[in-house]
Amino acid sequence: MADKKMVKGAVVNGYLKYVKKKWGTLGYKEALQSLGISSEPKDSEWVPAEMATDVLNWIKENKGEQYVVGAGRYASHDLGVFTYMVASFMSIERFMKKAQSTYSTIFNYGEFIIKNTDFGFVIIIKDARNPEPSCMAWKGALEGILEVTHTKGTVEEVEPDAPGDCKYNVKWK
Repeated sequence: MADKKMVKGAVVNGYLKYVKKKWGTLGYKEALQSLGISSEPKDSEWVPAEMATDVLNWIKENKGEQYVVGAGRYASHDLGVFTYMVASFMSIERFMKKAQSTYSTIFNYGEFIIKNTDFGFVIIIKDARNPEPSCMAWKGALEGILEVTHTKGTVEEVEPDAPGDCKYNVKWK
């Protein structure tokens, strides 16, 4: 498993739930068909990372890039009721530290790096750019985290230091 990029099924399912909410059962079935599967994977099982990016590509190609960001935002809200309640009472700093420590339980590749700044954070997600729609979804996920923690702020994608990374300025101060 270590030589192949894998994600937990929950990542794929978060994107598929967004598709179903946004475009109904027909859109959901089309997305599943494009993945070559008939049902969602189990949230806890490891699946090829291509499955997640294939859903994002389906969204991008069939509905538009702006919806890829929306899928990421939606997935960050899809935390379950109890987790969502706890997150809504956490500070952004504490939530992001938790996200950093949780990353490797959901992705078997890359790294979630947080650098504190005067304006908030610089977030670097190592080895996440390939394929391209992933950075758009990460932007949406970070926007969703601001929303979940009731933090007014912005997420700006910036040029990463390494070509395979996604990098963002998350500003709220």
